[in-house]
Amino acid sequence: MPFPLVRSIFLNRYVAFLVIAFLYIAFSPIIELTKGVWRMEIPLLLCLYGCLNFFTKPSRWQPLVAALPLAALYLGHDYYYLRFSRIPKWVEFHQLPELMGVLEPGLSLVLGAIVLVPVVLFVTCLRMPPLKSRKTALGVLLLLPIVLLLAAPVYHPKEFIQLFKRLTIEIIYYSNLINVEYNGRLATSLYNEAKRRETVQSLENFRNIESLSLRVPEALAQKSNGKNVHLIVMESFIDPTLLDKVPKTLQPAHPDYLKLVGNKQGFSVSPIFGGYTAQPEFEVLCGVPAFQEFDEIEFNMFTGSKTYCLPSILRSLGYVSTASNAYMPEFFNTVLAYKGIDFDAVYFAREYVPTRETYLSKGPEENNKFFFDEELFAQNLDFVKRSIEQKKPFFNYLLTVYGHFPFELDRAGPPLFTLPELPEAVGKIINQYHYRTKALAGYLNRLMALDPTALIIVVSDHLPPLPGGIGEYEKLGYFEGVADRLLINRLLVFRGGKMEKLDKFAHFHIYRLILDFVTDHAYCQNLPCTFDYPVDREAYRNDYHTIMGLASR
Repeated sequence: MPFPLVRSIFLNRYVAFLVIAFLYIAFSPIIELTKGVWRMEIPLLLCLYGCLNFFTKPSRWQPLVAALPLAALYLGHDYYYLRFSRIPKWVEFHQLPELMGVLEPGLSLVLGAIVLVPVVLFVTCLRMPPLKSRKTALGVLLLLPIVLLLAAPVYHPKEFIQLFKRLTIEIIYYSNLINVEYNGRLATSLYNEAKRRETVQSLENFRNIESLSLRVPEALAQKSNGKNVHLIVMESFIDPTLLDKVPKTLQPAHPDYLKLVGNKQGFSVSPIFGGYTAQPEFEVLCGVPAFQEFDEIEFNMFTGSKTYCLPSILRSLGYVSTASNAYMPEFFNTVLAYKGIDFDAVYFAREYVPTRETYLSKGPEENNKFFFDEELFAQNLDFVKRSIEQKKPFFNYLLTVYGHFPFELDRAGPPLFTLPELPEAVGKIINQYHYRTKALAGYLNRLMALDPTALIIVVSDHLPPLPGGIGEYEKLGYFEGVADRLLINRLLVFRGGKMEKLDKFAHFHIYRLILDFVTDHAYCQNLPCTFDYPVDREAYRNDYHTIMGLASR
């Protein structure tokens, strides 16, 4: 008797599922074996597994078919964390088409298979028992709490948060990762969505522009010096010589670039690592940290309603503001975001917007998926020349896209550096860096010749993700032991043709640097301009709420 009993216990699908889940949780990259996990995550997993079993046809494969969707959910969650060093949230499902669009085809197929195969298998094996049977009643009883639990963060976020706080050990407001460690992946994702929705509801209380502490006094409009401003945000512009594992004898930067920048390259701290260019864009254009309080990407909350950002302020100073974006307009809700930020004109490549007015063209897709820097810069220089002829001060905002993962050289030229001892992706970045610095030096020299009194700022949006995730940067020795090291990016500043070194700087202070320049320092005499790093980010939260409140009307 004992043996059949023991066998029935250990061959039971639920016991096997629990053991496998326990082992994965114990040895996964996100360690989470606390009381909170046993209190919420494990019961939720078992309940979901029971529902998936109930609604699939009985067969020898049924336990596996029912488990695969949950396995894909966990694997996808942890892959995202290892790749981008942040915990995914519900709202990021908006970005799946963008993510699949920029990944290399092979990786897209693998990730697509991980997501779709479990779903297809489950749908193929789907069954619905007779409505009046006992099994159906049992299934409904099992399904009901799941439905209520998934609906609660959406329809009753405040009540869900109160319940979550009673069940959890502790909520760590400064770290989603620690929340996952304490409470589990699924439970934390439910909490994050409830918290986001609760905060979104409060946005109606943050639409008073008079409450903005960073609002520019009207008297400053008389202080404008009429000098032009050029802000270039470069996609994944990483300096590979900052990686300890790159040989010190190697100098991949182009000689023209080295001659131009000398030892005056600075650093700025981005709000993000590995992706989501819209986050650095939000910071440099709106002057507040990207807190991700309402959405993983602030731009997703923009409706086109005017908010209080750099272009609208510059307009009050007599400037015309234009945005030139090298990639697709449908990414990151860019069209509505730029409209809300209040640019006077927005330009995308005509290959993406054939019916809109634009001066940009990236040419055929072949060998130029990501608009090559040199070609983009040449077209922007022609645009700047025409803008100068208008004899009206202007703000030239340029966002590049070349240098994006998977770091192919495309039209840049043949590889010049072979480094078999380094990861393949790093070798590609090193070769790209040579051609990118060549293009950038040529652009900056011509731009300063065209506009010698202007302020020119070049900043990288974020560090690029590497196939090995954040661990790759640890192995390569990028600012080892430095806080926020994965957020540190290159910054170049030229004022009136002379380069200045700023080290360290926050991305959202670029906004203040620009306003201080165009007012001959009157801006920082009237409003706080502490450029030191680290920064008290909380001091900007109320202004962040107001900017987001106005943008989301």
